[in-house]
Amino acid sequence: MKRLIGKLALSSTLAIAALGCGHPYYPPPPPPPPPQVPAGPTIIQIAERNGFSIGRQDGARAARLGEVFHPRRTRDFRVTPGYDPQMGPYKVYRGVFRRAFLNGYRRGYYR
Repeated sequence: MKRLIGKLALSSTLAIAALGCGHPYYPPPPPPPPPQVPAGPTIIQIAERNGFSIGRQDGARAARLGEVFHPRRTRDFRVTPGYDPQMGPYKVYRGVFRRAFLNGYRRGYYR
């Protein structure tokens, strides 16, 4: 009987020790990635800046010369200067440029 109790005590101790050692190790999560810093202005920002600036100049010139308000007939509206193929798609640049150009032309023409 003493042997049986000894074997039970030994086996229960080993079972408890084995269960305690079986706990899985979870490594800490990786650090968050560094924040993304934009390399420079986007195609939208460049088109807005160029369109408004050129439109305002053209509008002011037209008003100074006494011309009729026709921003869509200007060369700069049709050509959309300032585009570089490395910036992205031309259609995006052209659309944003023309909207900004009309706003700038109106501002320059009517001051």
